[in-house]
Amino acid sequence: MPAPSTGRELHIDVPLSNVVVGRRPEGFIADQLLPIVTVDKQSNLYYKFSAKEWFRFEAGLTLRAPGTEAKKVGFTVSSDNYYAKNYALGAEWPVEDDVNADAVLSWATNQANFLADRLMIDYEMRVATLAVASANVATIFLASSGWNSAARTVFTDMLTWRDAFKDITGKMPNTMIIPRAVMSKLKVNDQLRDLLYGDRGGVVAAQQIGGLLDIPNVLTPTSQVNTAVEKDPQDGSYSDIWAGNGNLWFGKIDTLGGQFTDTWAQAMRWTNPAFGTPMGVQRYPFDPKKKIYGIEVGYYQDEKIVSSDLMIRISSLTAT
Repeated sequence: MPAPSTGRELHIDVPLSNVVVGRRPEGFIADQLLPIVTVDKQSNLYYKFSAKEWFRFEAGLTLRAPGTEAKKVGFTVSSDNYYAKNYALGAEWPVEDDVNADAVLSWATNQANFLADRLMIDYEMRVATLAVASANVATIFLASSGWNSAARTVFTDMLTWRDAFKDITGKMPNTMIIPRAVMSKLKVNDQLRDLLYGDRGGVVAAQQIGGLLDIPNVLTPTSQVNTAVEKDPQDGSYSDIWAGNGNLWFGKIDTLGGQFTDTWAQAMRWTNPAFGTPMGVQRYPFDPKKKIYGIEVGYYQDEKIVSSDLMIRISSLTAT
């Protein structure tokens, strides 16, 4: 009896893989927040530097008297570990569905897209959960009232928070996250409209807010999730993944991952040599006993907070 197919013996469907990799579900931002760092081991150590040491100034430190050695300085290196966990989903369907389906219902393509979307939702949920945890960000709590009012001086508030970010980190933020429900309030805020349009009237766009604050990257996640346990396909309701009713973020994001990347978080992604490319679609051999086809989509990754101070969460905005 032949051994079951494993690893590379399972066929990597290149066309389906291209569909999955090229597909980006609407309103997701996780892939824009965490640079992907390719690692050659599933588990290993990585090194971290103390940013404040690189900013240090001591009067007279760099002066050297004739005939003397230059003063010696150094920096501290610490380490942390990662483990790239395997995230994967599979699907199977009977040969009858594959043969009888209309061309528009290509079972393999639709199953691959379904698996990729579910994996992306899981990824987005993990990153959003990291972004609300107090251990992973610097959090500023506000009274739970003001932002419901169109008269609130929200731009003045945001200038204060932007400058607070600089004071905390030594860096200017280059990224804002404005969830859908908060953005709905900002669109009609009087102070922002006056700054942009004067007495002409108008609706505020997210990138305009970034322009006023000199923040080039403004992300407005609109992704939603249904967390109901499935009993019927129509069960459940939608809720915002990014807790849009009460949070706004300022961050420093460097999308080019690496050892010296100065960014909030990174995704350590490992490619299992037995399975090939991440998010590749694996087709299983046709099962002649069950008369079914099968596919699987997956990847190996660990999301690590690199510098928790490089993300500030403004909480309790009460945007709804």
